[in-house]
Amino acid sequence: MNFPYPNVGIVLKPGYSGSENLLENISAWMQKYGSRILLLDEKVAIPGIETVNKDELQERSDLIMVLGGDGTFLAAGKLAIKKDVPILGINLGRLGFLTEITVQEIFPSLEKIREGQTVIETRHLLQARIRKGDEIIYCGHVINDAVVSKAGIARLLEIETRVNQHFLALFKADGLIIATPTGSTAYSLAAGGPIVFPTMEAIVMTPICPHSLNHRPLVVPDHLSISVHAITPAKDVSLTLDGQAMRVLQDGEYIEIAKSPHHLRLIKSPFKGYFDVLKSKLRWGEI
Repeated sequence: MNFPYPNVGIVLKPGYSGSENLLENISAWMQKYGSRILLLDEKVAIPGIETVNKDELQERSDLIMVLGGDGTFLAAGKLAIKKDVPILGINLGRLGFLTEITVQEIFPSLEKIREGQTVIETRHLLQARIRKGDEIIYCGHVINDAVVSKAGIARLLEIETRVNQHFLALFKADGLIIATPTGSTAYSLAAGGPIVFPTMEAIVMTPICPHSLNHRPLVVPDHLSISVHAITPAKDVSLTLDGQAMRVLQDGEYIEIAKSPHHLRLIKSPFKGYFDVLKSKLRWGEI
């Protein structure tokens, strides 16, 4: 029985010291089961591996495999979203929330995929837009979080937030995190936000260091839209998506965030569940 994905795109964490040996082993395994590897932007000469650019990897991959950490996963996830191909995360360091599979589990996991014994989990995403009137200035998709924060000198932000155009609050804070359930265990958690099970259809809103004890994290259903208007001068306000892309607002612009029409298809580890990862990452039960 061949591997079910003929073309496997690989996104590798830059500077990983054991990459050549790992890629050789994965390539040999893939060739054995009738698949080829498309490797993003790496200069290697390994049989069975073709080096490609982002456009080629996105267009030709039937599966995207990430070798790295959650940061590498987020970058690769943007490539998987557009063609709706599944993504598999292999962690090369500490256990990650998105890259669940360890190096030791790579080949047992690939065998499970080959045998059809794995689960593909659908993760809901957000879409963030910068608008000026009826014009869309910028649009991007969010796997983890959209962060409204200071663009320049550290100072208090004043941002008016509305839900479905109904006034919610005037946040006086260092910023506002608007996260997916997948991203609830990232920056939002560090800022005091709740942990939300990753397949729930929800949006998490977490103020960053609010200057009022009355402002608390809020979870709303993801069929609602959230808009953020700067009271602070727009040039002092930025929007960052998944820590990967940042845009500074201009006069008259505001931010609109809603459920994305796209989703992420994540191949789950066959050896551990979400709560196993959660307990390990957060060290629950340790003395």
